[in-house]
Amino acid sequence: MEAYKIKMEPGDFQVFEISERISENPSGPYTVLKIRLNNWETNHFVSYLARYLGISRKRITYAGTKDKRALTEQYFCINAERIPERINIRDCEVVERFKTDRLLNLGDLTGNRFSIKVETGIEVEKIRESFMSILNSGGFWNYFGIQRFGSIRYNTHIVGEKLVKEGFESAVKEYLADPSIDTDDYRMNLYRDWNFSRGVKEFPEHLQFERAMMYELLAGKGYGEALEAIPRSLRIMFVHAYQSILFNRILDERKKILGNPLSVEIGDFVSPVDTYWNMDENRIIEVDSFNIQRIRKMSEDGKVVALAPLIGTNTSQQKGISGEILNSIMEREGIEFKSFNIQGKPDLSSTGNYRGIRFIPIDFQISDKKVVKFSLGRGIYATVVLDQIFEKLKSGLN
Repeated sequence: MEAYKIKMEPGDFQVFEISERISENPSGPYTVLKIRLNNWETNHFVSYLARYLGISRKRITYAGTKDKRALTEQYFCINAERIPERINIRDCEVVERFKTDRLLNLGDLTGNRFSIKVETGIEVEKIRESFMSILNSGGFWNYFGIQRFGSIRYNTHIVGEKLVKEGFESAVKEYLADPSIDTDDYRMNLYRDWNFSRGVKEFPEHLQFERAMMYELLAGKGYGEALEAIPRSLRIMFVHAYQSILFNRILDERKKILGNPLSVEIGDFVSPVDTYWNMDENRIIEVDSFNIQRIRKMSEDGKVVALAPLIGTNTSQQKGISGEILNSIMEREGIEFKSFNIQGKPDLSSTGNYRGIRFIPIDFQISDKKVVKFSLGRGIYATVVLDQIFEKLKSGLN
């Protein structure tokens, strides 16, 4: 069975943020810009915008991060008095502008609307059948997409793993050079002898974060301090990415044992969900022998979703199948809950969280030109939808 490709021409992958949490207040001190971007990764755009406006990067917040290879519409919130009426940045268009009385924070999204053109020899009707087959089998497994682990260098989770298991030096060196994924001469030269003086001369100017880290080391700073040369929004992604790869492994095990994302078992934690399958972090319920039948019915009706942990210092030990899966993965990884307390770095440490194990896309459509459109809750990956649709086709819709 032929796989699919996303051509990645301008407009082939479009993401539009949906937010019901951003309120307009004409007398508010902050300015919200809804910006259409083409071929901009969020963190790099924020750095560029801050320099353009002549303000600290910390004065710009946003609701969600997006990858570079996409046409996006995103909300940015700026804490500054003077913002020019026109912002003249390449591949950037301000489509909406208003005042608000509250800074925008990461996660202040309801969801995202996607429009993706896929290249495949598979007929449109077969793709629709695959989608319906997945719905009839309980919905989609809520994996983290590959973008979570690095869209250019697939090692964000490895940096996080080294932070958790080995410490700052191993993490910094992994960020700078890894012979298992890198082929560039400047990275390989650095890996051979960790000569940072030569490194800052050889690394290209656009690799501003790598260069900033090496300058800190050359100034006599420690590896923990060198990490602080990277924006906090990027630093915290390291441990989060490692938590995400562990979450995916938990889903793999649950899929092998239970086979269906709709399944709810004694020992599971569940949470109510909204229309977009966003969980309510303040209403987590443990499934026991007294409530399991009621919870299973609510799961079938799409009112609650079973959860799996993003492992951290405050993760609760679960019972039943969920607990067995969690224990086996942590033992295999050689980690404990307390491993996520990064010594001396509270901003890198993580108390953990939970994430729904399944979801259903909203308003799924596919045109005769194989443009797929659907909406997803925050933190749910569009590529995961496509991967599972086409994987189902490979298996013959069984």
